[in-house]
Amino acid sequence: MNQVFGFIKRASITVAACSMFVGHAFAVTIDHYKGSVEFKETPKRVVVLGNGSLDVLDRIGVQPVGAPHGLLPSYLTQYKTSTSNTGSVSEPDFETIYTLKPDVIIAENRMLRIYDELNEIAPTVMFYVDNGQYWQDTQANWRMLGQLFDKEQEVEALIEETQSQLTTAADQVEEEQLNALMLMNNGNNVAMFNKGSRFSIIFDDFNFAESNSQNVAPVEGSHGNLISFEYISDAKPDVIFILDREQAIGRSVGKAKEMFNNPLVNSTPAAKAKKVVFIDPNAWYLSGGGVTATQTMISDITSAL
Repeated sequence: MNQVFGFIKRASITVAACSMFVGHAFAVTIDHYKGSVEFKETPKRVVVLGNGSLDVLDRIGVQPVGAPHGLLPSYLTQYKTSTSNTGSVSEPDFETIYTLKPDVIIAENRMLRIYDELNEIAPTVMFYVDNGQYWQDTQANWRMLGQLFDKEQEVEALIEETQSQLTTAADQVEEEQLNALMLMNNGNNVAMFNKGSRFSIIFDDFNFAESNSQNVAPVEGSHGNLISFEYISDAKPDVIFILDREQAIGRSVGKAKEMFNNPLVNSTPAAKAKKVVFIDPNAWYLSGGGVTATQTMISDITSAL
């Protein structure tokens, strides 16, 4: 990715004052992953299309008129009654969004492919988190919404609080010199995620070293590298983090725990030290980038320390 595109996609905000014949008005220009959007006033009718951005709006006191109702975490279920349902986190209901007459649409990663269609309905900004840059992009997204809704102080307080929690956990990981495997089950398949992946925060921000097998090869896949239980045993991780994707999308509960309870996994230092952690699937897979979700992720990490 070239440097120019990399710069554009970092969500940064500039506030420009515009002189008027009588008094002053202020325009807020937001540079985001897909370009720039100018708002002449604070948006009142807000449609949000993902759990992460809804999480942030909830924490800074902004009430949207529309949000997705499916697969909401427990701390956001009240929006099923206070907003119109805009569809799922991957398939929006265009008709409902249009009838809501939004001043702004806040789209997330899964909506990137239909950004232009959303932008035809109303000005659309991308709440985008890139692989390998979770905390960096997350802070930028929070600041973007803070500027857009005149909630800068609230956002900075949330960033300071979350950074303190993250730093405390990362310092402890570094002190204990722990290595880890980050795994996700999808049906009967097991995928491993390392640096540069969507779950790279474990290594980049929490300071875990990567645990890798020297004798068993992974198979490159589109959603992580596919591995076997022999790989896990040979890698000898100090900690194993497991994301149950089927639970995240509502297909099953508990299957992953049965699947990973086997002699090969139980032979690892992680299992012997009771450091096999089944992380919160909604926070990590569906609601990433949110405030409560990020703090939940930190709690999952500290549970292994």
